[in-house]
Amino acid sequence: MAEDPMGVRWLARSLGALAAWAATTEVLVAPKPGLVDPLDRGAHLDMDWVTFLHSSSALAPLWEEQAMAGLLGLQGEEALKAMRPVGLRMEEAMFKATGGVNTHKGLIFALSLWLYGAGRCAREGRPPEPKEVAFRAAEPVMGAVDRELRPLKEGRLPGRELTHGERLYLEHGVTGIRGEAEGGFPTVVRHICPTISGWLSRGATLNDASIAGLLAAMGTCQDSNVIHRGGYQLWRGPYREAALRALGEFDPLAGDYSPILRLDLRLKELRVSPGGAADLLACGLFALGLRRHLVDNPKIVNYNFDLHRIDRRGVMS
Repeated sequence: MAEDPMGVRWLARSLGALAAWAATTEVLVAPKPGLVDPLDRGAHLDMDWVTFLHSSSALAPLWEEQAMAGLLGLQGEEALKAMRPVGLRMEEAMFKATGGVNTHKGLIFALSLWLYGAGRCAREGRPPEPKEVAFRAAEPVMGAVDRELRPLKEGRLPGRELTHGERLYLEHGVTGIRGEAEGGFPTVVRHICPTISGWLSRGATLNDASIAGLLAAMGTCQDSNVIHRGGYQLWRGPYREAALRALGEFDPLAGDYSPILRLDLRLKELRVSPGGAADLLACGLFALGLRRHLVDNPKIVNYNFDLHRIDRRGVMS
């Protein structure tokens, strides 16, 4: 659009910049058990933290387009129709930047929904609290499990090889990121955000509070990456138990990372990487950043624009 009288495009760009910050910050958090960070490759052989930075840079200018779907008031299938092509372009940009390595495919799906939810909250004049944003983020994918996964249980298989996620649902009933998103991102809202916020309020650094948030996610979410690499029984029992034990032993105020490093060594031995939990951590960082960067910052105009007179092309009506 040529004009931006109500700040819609400006807000979309601000939300996109925050998403890029969250994606990059997640990569830089260290040490992360089994995951790529600036210290090592974790359980991966085909990527390092520079690979992630290349990917994050390629994705950075595209996040704002996912926020626009919410800012313009698109809902349900209409929102998905607008967001899917952008998501595919983001995947193409990622693979081009990484030489074919999948660094952020799961995050593109999850964080795009959070951007949509943040845009919807802004349009409706609602405070961008994690629960409010997550509730709206879930709307475009409501019914996804019934539409995309439940038919597999009824023997209606696609005429192609099953994806890892489809196979896990068929064998174990695991809904993974689809279920997490459709349920309003409970891992982010109930575990990651409160954990990080609580430690930050006590004086922990963002890095160390984020490690605790990651462990909280590892102990609760259905991580398809872990199940695919390590097996369902490992995820269901020993893996989650070890994550919660590390969470109980790790003090983000003490500077002692030995519980994290012990878990990291074990996950690397098993070649297990909690990539799903890492994606949700990035979503949590985005959610927590909304108020700090877009509401409480006196240099930034009010997040609650009066967007109700903006039509779906982003033009004043």
